[in-house]
Amino acid sequence: MAVYPPDVNARLISPARTGRAAGANGMGTAASFECGCFTRISLAVVDDVQTIRAARFQTNGCGFMTAAADVVTEYLTGRPLTELHSADSAELEAMVGAELGEFPPSRRQCTAVVLEALHLALADYRAYAIEEFRGEKALICTCFGVSEETIQAFIVAKMPETVAEVTAACRAGGGCGSCRMLIQEMIDEQALGR
Repeated sequence: MAVYPPDVNARLISPARTGRAAGANGMGTAASFECGCFTRISLAVVDDVQTIRAARFQTNGCGFMTAAADVVTEYLTGRPLTELHSADSAELEAMVGAELGEFPPSRRQCTAVVLEALHLALADYRAYAIEEFRGEKALICTCFGVSEETIQAFIVAKMPETVAEVTAACRAGGGCGSCRMLIQEMIDEQALGR
């Protein structure tokens, strides 16, 4: 008799994407304070087309954590960063639930750990991409190649109040979402100077 629901058990028995992604340029690790387990997600992003060539995971977690990590890394593989919609946690959690069924309340933190590891991996890729950027101007949005100068010029000219307004104007923040906090800081800084 299986301890886990059938879809979770199937992913636990034979996960498709365990290990580290070859050529990984984005890595994120998160842990649960409830159970002490961790998940690490590694991403290999093809820089010139901004597409995730491979996504893999490592975990010492339970079947729920393993299954959630397997579903998320399967979803990411082959996907352009621009399709991630800022890696919205609610959307990804709903996708995991649709694939595996609703997790018991005591196991919802398993998905949260996986999603935190994903966000950290995307942030790590962003740091890598910025370091690799050879342009003269600071690059804020690596998904769309939008410089700090472009974003700042829009903020000064139009005085937006939200990141969504900046995204609509120049696409910055519309991909993986790891630059959204920086864009918000730029908006807030400009608002303080008004």
